[in-house]
Amino acid sequence: MKNINPQIEQLNQLIDSHHHIVALTGAGISTSAGINDLMHMPMGSGSLLSSESSLEADPVSFYKELHKTFLDQIFQNGPTIAHKALANLEKSGHLDAVVTTNVDYLHEIAGNTKVADIWYSFNHNYCLKCGHEFSIDILNQSGVPYCPICGGLISPGPTHHHIGTSRTDIENAVTWMNEADMVIVIGSNGYYDRVKENVPLVQINPLKTEFDQEATLNIRENADDVLSGFV
Repeated sequence: MKNINPQIEQLNQLIDSHHHIVALTGAGISTSAGINDLMHMPMGSGSLLSSESSLEADPVSFYKELHKTFLDQIFQNGPTIAHKALANLEKSGHLDAVVTTNVDYLHEIAGNTKVADIWYSFNHNYCLKCGHEFSIDILNQSGVPYCPICGGLISPGPTHHHIGTSRTDIENAVTWMNEADMVIVIGSNGYYDRVKENVPLVQINPLKTEFDQEATLNIRENADDVLSGFV
């Protein structure tokens, strides 16, 4: 790996000189936890988060695939180094908030408290029979989770909302992005239009994205390697 210390030092200086930093994250921040990005997602996995029809038709197969694709990695591997670094930056007062298109809830598990989960997350799960809502804890079990109140089938939040956008989280994201005086983009190639002009933008991503030309600093490395010093 090439020496990226000068870029990390530049990142440090940018963080120290700004007071309202927002992190914008995508699938790339979670790949080291074993959660594939959309390009490498197993065939057919997209239907897990787009409709409840497969859940209701065959709950056992649905949850077997959901564990294989998401849940086992979340509960067994947990947040990545990069997730933990962002949590520490918030705790130390250097990071205002996180805006993410991920549904894995790893930012909150790592310790971030101000997170806009644009496409909902696995921390919002619903009983299809009585409508009660449950946290991510109800998914931390083998097999099919059922409602402890009425015995109904539990639908994960992203599936229940058909990968729709959360209005509340969108509103929070817009507010935080408008207030930001610096944005750190990690493993994302979306939500580009929410970054204001003339706001310093640091991108951490081994791959080229639409943020390349606008970025003040492009760090073409794995986020865990770049942010390990912040943990």
